[in-house]
Amino acid sequence: MTETVDFLSPRLVGDRFNGHAIPLEVLKDLSVLEELIVEVAKWHYRQDNPTRKRIPKGFADEVSLQVTEIGEGSAIPKVVLAIAAASSSLFPVDHREYFEKAKASIVEAVDCAENQKPVTGLLSENHLAYFDRIGRSLRDSESLELNYPDTNRPARLNKTTRRYLTLATSSTQGYTEEVRIRGRVFEADQEKERFRLRLMDGSQIPSPIQPEHLDKILEAFNKFKEGSRVIIEGVGRYDRRTGRLTKLESIEHISVLDAMDVGIRLEEFKRLKNGWMEGKGRAPKNDHLDWLAEAFESSYPDDLPSPYLYPTLEGGVQAEWSSGDLDASLEIDLDKRLSAWHLLNTETDEESEAEFNLLRPEDWVKLAEMVKGVFGGNEA
Repeated sequence: MTETVDFLSPRLVGDRFNGHAIPLEVLKDLSVLEELIVEVAKWHYRQDNPTRKRIPKGFADEVSLQVTEIGEGSAIPKVVLAIAAASSSLFPVDHREYFEKAKASIVEAVDCAENQKPVTGLLSENHLAYFDRIGRSLRDSESLELNYPDTNRPARLNKTTRRYLTLATSSTQGYTEEVRIRGRVFEADQEKERFRLRLMDGSQIPSPIQPEHLDKILEAFNKFKEGSRVIIEGVGRYDRRTGRLTKLESIEHISVLDAMDVGIRLEEFKRLKNGWMEGKGRAPKNDHLDWLAEAFESSYPDDLPSPYLYPTLEGGVQAEWSSGDLDASLEIDLDKRLSAWHLLNTETDEESEAEFNLLRPEDWVKLAEMVKGVFGGNEA
């Protein structure tokens, strides 16, 4: 039998967690959090027992943190401290206090990071290094509230606070983030199992070649002169001082992109500056372009023809489709997330118009139906 003790009920905040479900990639963060709690508990024990040379047998070997249920609302995993019955005699109740101390230290460190306060003395530098892996899967608008339901001091772990904690140690040269980037494979070395990627801004970064991705990497490399590009999801390392991406540490997914890929074209728009058209023209905001790229990828079906994109003088984007006598355009207001559709038959001069709110999934469905009805779909 195993004895369980209620230990922690953090809250995951963000759209992905509204159905009180936790994506598998986020469970990796909770697994690393368990590693950190165990190590900090040992650290507290050593501090309180300086004459002991070893941690008592069974202190952590037969103790684990387990998720027993997911609470409603935003996802709230109930984490318990599980102690094997066989270890009860070797694991006195008072030893559990060190796990509570570990939890308190971690919560206080995250709270200090959220308020931009020093974390010196709360955790060791080795412990702070764990935050390079804890919370790495969290997106920009997501957080893990470790001290929920205390709304006055929730101790939010998010991209900002985990970066603050990771860089709080003097030995850290940088930090890692999950990335989703586009680029061209211009160099590949199978013997050394590495390749180099040229990003859309012209910078170059190295990356390992993992066996499961070798075929795609070589395909993109062999088509380099044809302008072939890839999109990569993985873990990237950033420079401590400049915040620039310096290399890929691992790759989870890689795909060779179509020449008309919307994301590639929108990345190119990030190079525009105000006055890009003979002194006129407002440059689109990078975060607006990122939103539009994600919206197209998640809401525009792959079997429909890709539009060609142009920047507009007002700082928006215009998407265009053409086939025979039919020309269609979608003028997109990136500030308001609204768009205006215009279809013209150049032979008959017949026109039609429509408006779409690109924040509404149902409007993306209507747009897709309209494109398919006019231009059909791509062959599988």
